Amino acid sequence: MIIILGAGIIGLFSAYNLLKKGKKIKIFDAKSVKANSTNASVGMLAPAIESKPQELKLYNLMKESKDIWNKLNDDKKLSRTIGLKSNNSLMIALNHDDEERLKFKKIYFEKIGYDCQFLNSEDTLKLEPFLNSNVKSSLLCANQDQVNPEKLKKFLISEIKKMGGEIIYGEKIEKITLQDNQLLSVNGIDLNFEKIVISCGSWSNEIISNSFGLKLPLVPLKGVSILVNSIYDKLNHNLWFRNIYAAPRDNGIIAIGATEDEKGFDSSIKLDELHYLTKSIWESFPKLEDLNLREIKVGLRPAVIDGNPVLGLLPKVSSKIICAFGHYRHGVLLAPITANIVTEYVLDKKIPEKYKFFSPSRFNL
Repeated sequence: MIIILGAGIIGLFSAYNLLKKGKKIKIFDAKSVKANSTNASVGMLAPAIESKPQELKLYNLMKESKDIWNKLNDDKKLSRTIGLKSNNSLMIALNHDDEERLKFKKIYFEKIGYDCQFLNSEDTLKLEPFLNSNVKSSLLCANQDQVNPEKLKKFLISEIKKMGGEIIYGEKIEKITLQDNQLLSVNGIDLNFEKIVISCGSWSNEIISNSFGLKLPLVPLKGVSILVNSIYDKLNHNLWFRNIYAAPRDNGIIAIGATEDEKGFDSSIKLDELHYLTKSIWESFPKLEDLNLREIKVGLRPAVIDGNPVLGLLPKVSSKIICAFGHYRHGVLLAPITANIVTEYVLDKKIPEKYKFFSPSRFNL
């Protein structure tokens, strides 16, 4: 039996992979099925746009995960089920500073071998007629896909249950007890299990601290996103404007995200966060006058101080404890490759050196 703590996208994808390998799985989550950071995700699958020049190892991990998404997209029935679709993106500039940022971004894209095209105002407006008519330029970025996080999560839960996996909601795991590198109990309850995967996102530190007296440099960053309805499909591309993105979904729905704020574990939604999102989208897309607010979403993103996820065994603790958290805003994008890495650790396979960079041992615990 493999115990997975956390039923967000990382925990669910890992369970899905392990069940296909013949492992028995039990997942515990302290919250309800709708209450984790996955639900606030827009589901963008854009390694180049989401990465930075100083994060090449993270970019390579994202790209490897995106390759898995591309293979999943070949299955048209599956891609329809989870809302996985290919779409080009436009990164737009409304002023000189925006344009300078795009020029630096293009240099970075060329360095990593990513295909993009710089467009002037006229060509940009031909692609997106409803953009602000004062748009100065844009970067057209190919193959920046998206997946519907809600549909993806629903699919994974269904498949996990079909394969005999068990998901227990409302069960908060406070402490893991070890003796001589062997797993004895969870919350004082003796269970027959081989290994534990900690994938509780922003709450992972709490379990690690209570159980082993260790603390990793992990903080929750609140992100708010919104879904809006448009009576027309007025958005032809995924749109990126400074730190905001808008993604067209089916039936005229547009997902817009996301704010970012370090407020501890406060997940309440503030009016200024909604104002920031709506102001940004109106500034770039003023002709979308018929947008109706459909839903407001909030999640706490697990951010590590060095910007990289935590993947691997807890050093000096146990070979039975596997960490899989700290994905920040890249959880959905990185879920497939994370699940593969978790599976390698569970099966005691030799871990490639490129993945060891993300091990918790980098923090000298």
